[in-house]
Amino acid sequence: MPFDPLAVAAVDFGTHGTGFAWAPVDARNARVEDRVVNFCNRWAAMPVATAKNLTALLLDENGDVAAWGYDARKRSLTMRTEQLAKHRYMTAFKMALDGDPLIATGDEDGTPASTHPDVAATGEKWIPAFSAISAYLQCIREQAVDQITASGYGEDVIRWCLTIPGSWSDFQKQVMREAAKAAGFPTEEGRLLLAYEPEAAAHHARVSGTRVERRGRGAKAATLMTPGVRFLVVDCGGGTVDTTAYENDADGLMVELARAEGAKLGSNYINEAFLDLLAKRLGGHEVVTQLRRQHPGAYLELLDSWERTKLNITFKHDDTEYINLPAAVDRFIDDATRTRLARLQDDVTDAIAVSPEESRTLFETVVPGILKLVDEQLDVMQKTADKKAQQPVVLLVGGFGTSPYLQASVQEHVSGRAQFLVAPDPNVAVLFGAVHFCYEPHTRARRAKLTYGIRSAQPFEEGIDPEDSKFQDEDNRDMCEGRFSRFVRTGEVVPTDKEVAHTYHPLFASQDVLRICLYTSDHPEPRYTSDEGCAKVGEITVSLAKVMRFAMEERGVKVFMKFGETEVKVRAVVERSGEETSTEIRFHSNL
Repeated sequence: MPFDPLAVAAVDFGTHGTGFAWAPVDARNARVEDRVVNFCNRWAAMPVATAKNLTALLLDENGDVAAWGYDARKRSLTMRTEQLAKHRYMTAFKMALDGDPLIATGDEDGTPASTHPDVAATGEKWIPAFSAISAYLQCIREQAVDQITASGYGEDVIRWCLTIPGSWSDFQKQVMREAAKAAGFPTEEGRLLLAYEPEAAAHHARVSGTRVERRGRGAKAATLMTPGVRFLVVDCGGGTVDTTAYENDADGLMVELARAEGAKLGSNYINEAFLDLLAKRLGGHEVVTQLRRQHPGAYLELLDSWERTKLNITFKHDDTEYINLPAAVDRFIDDATRTRLARLQDDVTDAIAVSPEESRTLFETVVPGILKLVDEQLDVMQKTADKKAQQPVVLLVGGFGTSPYLQASVQEHVSGRAQFLVAPDPNVAVLFGAVHFCYEPHTRARRAKLTYGIRSAQPFEEGIDPEDSKFQDEDNRDMCEGRFSRFVRTGEVVPTDKEVAHTYHPLFASQDVLRICLYTSDHPEPRYTSDEGCAKVGEITVSLAKVMRFAMEERGVKVFMKFGETEVKVRAVVERSGEETSTEIRFHSNL
């Protein structure tokens, strides 16, 4: 029986910041923004007004959570040296799922700690990234449940939604779901959804009534919910930038026009470039490291000042920005450093001066890559447009989407090819949109990112199949092993409710389990699972306990798979009886 929630809640779990919002579903005719209750306004020790808490943990000597969010950072900075030696501070651990080495642990700037995707370094020890993610999710879930239940809604009537980057693999999605399970999120079908961040942001912009300019005689006013409107969501966060293109169908629901693409081009990489600039000013990265260790509070104050300054830098910036040195930093620098500052900064020694050229250089570490992602999606949109299609819309969302420099860069770049819009409240567009998605998804169909299929044995074809792939089954039939049995083709439009079914039989009478290897390929029609571009990404396990009583020829099992939802789903049915049989799908990391 489908789960019918009385409240929906979303967690926008980000690399550097995480937000929570919820709404009762009995007010479905009101905007979610008007129904969100106390979203993120009770986080401890938050230094500025923001919709997100810091994605950070402070662990004690037993590995238990001593504090989380901004409170973790505050406590780590105010601890005595002997106390801090018994604790471990972690942040940016979500990036471990991308195999990214920039996992900060005790080093607020994100000093490279490990290239291993499954662990995050904490001091001299190693903590599985999975454990850090589940521990943090547990903290935010408990905080959210306290707020929701205080309004009279029981925990058992809540449907949850977690946001994920649009470029994540099936394995990464699986790890996130399992981390949520370990954190105490519900496991029943329909109780926890995963939502792509660009897709969630699109939901927010659509229900917010974002208006679209339409050209031509008699053209009527339109919104992002108008049938036929085509738009590209560019979700720019701290760690990643994801792009997804959509077209509204006749019912106003979204259909993906191209495969979602993404890259590590978030605003954090501008901060990394700023640290390089800071090192040049102060005499090297070792000096910056010494400053961070001796005066962590002042060091963070300096970085926070840069973060605020960054939001004021425009595309045609003509002014030098001055980031004042905190008193502890001013006392830290020696005479040689002060002389260097004076030489490099026209005698300015009490601040870090960032010239207009340097500001542009910092932003240009990521902006060209973002524009390339936009171009790739616009090219696909142009190729799929008919003669009556209106000019597409480029919609900028995400925390980095508030940057005037990025906004102007994208707007100038797409001028003449697309209408440029910034989502209402871009920094919370994903969060609010995830609440909408949790209650009423607006997506009709998605594009298959890859060709999916399974390794199977099929009748041997002389002159086509290689001889070394031939074997005989129990009925002495010549079979070919290692054939790619395709479920869905790369780039194919797959409705969210569509199931693809194939029937499989056990090869031997004693076989009580079907273990089906799941493969992907970047080619639309691979013949063998050993073809170039094919990779084994998982395994489907189907119990045959319910067919063992039948004759061999009647032991067929029909395997159904869904590729149009955020996650790949699988189920299996005994052909003769129609019974559902136990089925599991497990994805592997290909890193």
